[in-house]
Amino acid sequence: MPNVGRPSKGCQGCRSRKVKCDQKRPSCSQCIRAGRECFGYRDPLSMMFKNESDVVAKKAERRYEVLARKKGPSPSTKTEPTTPESTSPEIWDMDGDWMSEAKSTHLVPFTRYPTPESMVREVVPSIEDQALGFFIGNYVSRPKFVPRGQFEWVTELIADPMTEDILRHSINAASLAGFANATKSLAIMQQAQAAYGSALRLTNAALRVTDTAVKDSTLMSVIMLGTYENFVFRDKGSIKAWQKHVDGACALLNLRGKEQFQRELSRRLFHQFYGIILLVALETGQPVHKGMRELYQFMTPTSEYSIHGRAWTTRLVDVMHGSINVSQDRHSDPHSLVNMALDLDRELNDIKALMPTVWDCERIHLDYASQHLYGNMYDIYLDPWIAQMWNNVFSCRINLFKVVQKNLSKGRLFEPPLFSWEEDAELSARARQVQMESVEAIVAAVPQITGMIPFPDIQTARRRASDPSISISEEAGTAYVIAAPGTYLDHAQSTQMVHLIWPLYDAARLPFVSKEMTQWAIEILYFIALRIGNRQAVVLADELKDVSGD
Repeated sequence: MPNVGRPSKGCQGCRSRKVKCDQKRPSCSQCIRAGRECFGYRDPLSMMFKNESDVVAKKAERRYEVLARKKGPSPSTKTEPTTPESTSPEIWDMDGDWMSEAKSTHLVPFTRYPTPESMVREVVPSIEDQALGFFIGNYVSRPKFVPRGQFEWVTELIADPMTEDILRHSINAASLAGFANATKSLAIMQQAQAAYGSALRLTNAALRVTDTAVKDSTLMSVIMLGTYENFVFRDKGSIKAWQKHVDGACALLNLRGKEQFQRELSRRLFHQFYGIILLVALETGQPVHKGMRELYQFMTPTSEYSIHGRAWTTRLVDVMHGSINVSQDRHSDPHSLVNMALDLDRELNDIKALMPTVWDCERIHLDYASQHLYGNMYDIYLDPWIAQMWNNVFSCRINLFKVVQKNLSKGRLFEPPLFSWEEDAELSARARQVQMESVEAIVAAVPQITGMIPFPDIQTARRRASDPSISISEEAGTAYVIAAPGTYLDHAQSTQMVHLIWPLYDAARLPFVSKEMTQWAIEILYFIALRIGNRQAVVLADELKDVSGD
């Protein structure tokens, strides 16, 4: 299915009349003025590829005709060709036993076109296996340089014949949904929906009984169902369906209690899911589910994740909690909220002193602009998880200074104003400066996460961690020249592009961001959506497009 280029973004009426459409929602201005019904806009992701199956089939048929004419027997030849099976020394019979050549006497009459008997059958993985491979390649990350993985338990459990159906169906639902989005297949999406229905029934049945509700398989199923909701995202309202699964998982974590941390797998599950809990709270404006922070504080000292920067990440989580709380505070006065936000930002600066050298990145400044990158610099991280954590820091700072800006505006409504003119001007300038620096840092992480440049191999990463003076880019040479997105992506090792979606969206929707950067962010989000089969990126890209007026 070839790429057919960028399609028209206008509504159906404007396209048919060949007039410029302003793409306003829910109806464009042209249709409103003409009194016509506006049928809305096409999904840009679904139009990027065109089904050429019939064309390819006809081309193949013509090739077979040419081959048949070239390879056909001469009129004087009386012998008939046999199948590959009849000319092979040994073949495999239907019962699974090896047979000698003498036992094969089946002859196939000559025909112009290949027949089922004459064609060599190729072993093709099932759709479920292909979808699982797609999910593993784009979402599963085993602990490598940093002892922290993502969804690595999927590969461990799916290979276990004793894994319960509840987990198999939920993994199938999520992986099929992502694969369907990436391949533009309605048939595969229908399979995903069927698997989702089965997983939902099994999960609901498990939740009715306490003994099964607290099992790891039930919690993992709820997490995978939440992942499915990410893949079938339709609009910003879809985040509520995602939130319901997150709330359900939080309820299970509370029900499982502190005893769950006696198991290594349970600790890993909690660690990985806790970031999702914080993200949903930040994006929905809802508080972190009751009891989650207490469980996190109890579990952290017992975690095996104690090598690289545990103190730093633990305090970072505390600041993220504070950021969520201050952004949702509806009772404190503007002056108090500004001070709380500034205190949290100072805490972020203080905890950088705890950062081990492994967290350092190498910043590269370009002499010439690249068509694939917005701006003139990019960062080289040693591991995708480190880039993800830094993006969390930058998103947190953006959010904190949104609180500062919002409450400065409220303070101006008082008589007299709550902030002096000098204080207001200084804080406004600082808020803009910090947000601009955070946006630049998020943009600088995009090339490595999207495969424009590679992550270093494990040996290079270890040497760089022990000696920060080593330049990865100078050692690697041309490998760190910006290329098209996807060039350096490794199908066997995910760069966790899914965790870039929200930081890039938050950065691109700030009011001071240029239209050029917003358009670049939209294109990156579309790339991510197609590459990892995640419709959440499409919805957020469309929202940026609406806000920018393009």
